[in-house]
Amino acid sequence: MCQKKTARGFTLIELLAVITIIGILAGLTLGGAGAVRRHGATSQAKSEIAALQSACERYYADQGMYPTNTDAKTDPSSNVNPKDYVANGITLFTNLFGALNFTNTSKTNTAKRYFEPKASMVQNKNYFNDPWGNAYGYNSDGTNAPLIWSTAGYTNSASTNKWITSWPKM
Repeated sequence: MCQKKTARGFTLIELLAVITIIGILAGLTLGGAGAVRRHGATSQAKSEIAALQSACERYYADQGMYPTNTDAKTDPSSNVNPKDYVANGITLFTNLFGALNFTNTSKTNTAKRYFEPKASMVQNKNYFNDPWGNAYGYNSDGTNAPLIWSTAGYTNSASTNKWITSWPKM
C-alpha cells in the first residue's frame, strides 16, 4: 500500500492575506501615532502661549506697558509666514527672559526674568520656538494686551483657523 503524503505548508494566497492584514494594522497604528503627536504638540503650544501671556501680564504690572512692537510684517491678519516673526520674537524674548540669548547671562535693560523657558523652547537661543520649530508670533503696541500665536506648522492663509492663539476664536 502506498500512502499519500499531505503537504503541511501554507499556500501563497494564505501568506499574502496574512501580510496584507499585518500591513493594514501597521498603517492604522502609525496613522494614529501621528495624530497623537500632533495633539501633544498642540497642547504644548497652548500651554506655552498661556505661560507667555501670563509673563507679559507680570511684565505689564512692573513696567506699566507690554513689550512693544507693531511691525506690519507680524500682524497676524496679514502674514502667515513664521520666518517673519523672528524679529518680534527676539523683542519678546529679551524683555521676558531679561537676557540677549538663552546661554548668555548678561542682562538687558530689564534685569528681572518674567519667563523661564525650557531649553527646547529656545533652540535658536534668542527667541521662543513653538513645538514645530517656528517662532511664536507676537504683536503689541505696549498698551493693549499682546497677541501671541503659533501657526501650528501651517504656512498658508487657508489654515489660519488652525492656529493656536492667545485670543479667542471668532
